[in-house]
Amino acid sequence: MTRPLTDRGVTGLSAEVTGPSLAVPAWARGERRVLAEAVAVGLVVGAVHLLFRLSSEFLVGALNDDGVYVTLGKAIAEGAGYRSIHLVGAPVQVKYPPGFPLLLAIPWRLAGSLGAVRASVAVLNLAATAAAAGFIWWFGRRSLRVAPWPLAVCAASTFLLEGTIQYFNIPLSEPYLVLGWAAALVIAYPLFDAGPLDARRVGRAVALGLVLAATALFRSVGMALLPALPIALAVHRRWREAALCAVGLLVPLIAWGTLHAAWIARGPVSSSPEELSYLRWLGVNGPVALLAYPAKTIAANGVEYVPKLASYLFSSQVIGVCIVGLAIVAVAVACVRLRRAHTDLVLTVLAVCALTLLWPFAQGRLLLPLLPFLGLLAATTMDAGIRRSPEKAKWLLPAILGLATLAVSWRQVQLRAAAERALRTGVLPPPQDLSPTLTLAVRSRFIDQLARWVRANTTPQDRIMVDAPPAVYLYTGRRTVVAQPTESRLAPSVFGVPGRYLAERILADSVTLVVWAPPAPGLQSDILTIQDRCPRVLERKPSDFPAYFHVVRDERCLRERVLTATDSTRGPAERP
Repeated sequence: MTRPLTDRGVTGLSAEVTGPSLAVPAWARGERRVLAEAVAVGLVVGAVHLLFRLSSEFLVGALNDDGVYVTLGKAIAEGAGYRSIHLVGAPVQVKYPPGFPLLLAIPWRLAGSLGAVRASVAVLNLAATAAAAGFIWWFGRRSLRVAPWPLAVCAASTFLLEGTIQYFNIPLSEPYLVLGWAAALVIAYPLFDAGPLDARRVGRAVALGLVLAATALFRSVGMALLPALPIALAVHRRWREAALCAVGLLVPLIAWGTLHAAWIARGPVSSSPEELSYLRWLGVNGPVALLAYPAKTIAANGVEYVPKLASYLFSSQVIGVCIVGLAIVAVAVACVRLRRAHTDLVLTVLAVCALTLLWPFAQGRLLLPLLPFLGLLAATTMDAGIRRSPEKAKWLLPAILGLATLAVSWRQVQLRAAAERALRTGVLPPPQDLSPTLTLAVRSRFIDQLARWVRANTTPQDRIMVDAPPAVYLYTGRRTVVAQPTESRLAPSVFGVPGRYLAERILADSVTLVVWAPPAPGLQSDILTIQDRCPRVLERKPSDFPAYFHVVRDERCLRERVLTATDSTRGPAERP
């Protein structure tokens, strides 16, 4: 595939060279113009995030993952190693990649305070998001040759959604996934041109591999990018570039994997379901289950994601589903059209989409890093449609895009207003109006209330089973146990046998306090079962919400009347 780095086909860029021979070539002027546009887009995205983000009002740990990243960074900075120091026993962390915690370890080491970490995240995440938007714009204009209007509506605007603004400015690794992915596309693009393997080309191929490795080490879904770009290079017979890229990405990943495996072998490793590695956590046992897994999960997640995204973009669910459906068609058309000219973009989008759909549960924030790249594909289809429209109808598609942009913008205002109204009145809005803003704010209130009670009523020796373990540790210093582990839909629930999970954790982790905050039906069932069979074990403390239970350890009763009793009611296939 030959893709000359000229300005041919770039909307708005002159292909003529005028003036004396020493004048700047047209292609260079075109690149400067696109570079200026990309910088402007990055600055606009950064300014909007700065103006509308609420990260200073959200407590760390409101989403759980953000708290885990921060506690891992604290452990690294303090020399404790790659360990979940917020949990009882400080086990080796086996699930989260190390890139973001390593970054957070720097402010922990330099300043030693949670406030310094939050301030660093406020700067670093904003810079990463702005840079990612600039890269997306650059790639869309220079590589895909898309006109500004469809690119702005379909791709750049996805950075301005309410969910993106809130999630990308708390301690999460999504901005770095988008940045690494976009940077990899920009670096890879010239490698598809025919040319000798000189030092510059070698350096670019190795740099591509290193960027891909860094992206995967910041966010696990980045693993989907690792085979996609080397395969794209191989498809276009850039064998040496593909090999160099593979070397560049494998060396750091193998080094990290070897070091991590040694730490895991040394232990300790937690037995909590929340702390299992992703492969064990999925709960896929045997080849039959593995073969049935993709079809079940993709269908379930696809059905859930479409209405979720539709309600987030538009007030009307019907209109939203129709628009999302048309966008999916536009992306599919672009994949067919660009499968040869832009195999890199098509393969990376398909790989990350597949991994997202294969994930055992659907979560709105998992879609956010995908949207700019899906927008790039949709923008190429829209741009082609505008170019091929009859002269008298060229205004129609831009007008439709403009109306859709206004509708989506108004919807973001509605979601913010619904969140503010719910926080003020205490009345939750309808399910379609729930937003990340409201979720993070409600969780922050809960963590604040919880931390105040824990600091006033417990000692540093207490071990607390709670639904927000990293947040409780960060704001109180108490070691914790996970009360509501995230579970795969494919694996048996830890609450499948009433009483068993809570009894096991009391005995294994010496839990001294259990915090129950509804809705948590699994934990509630366990509490009721233990209160029925071992009435003295859980002693409720005075409090309206949440419910606090002091634990009086009675190992004999828990083993004989809860664990042994539950084992006797299970068939041989159900027993561990």
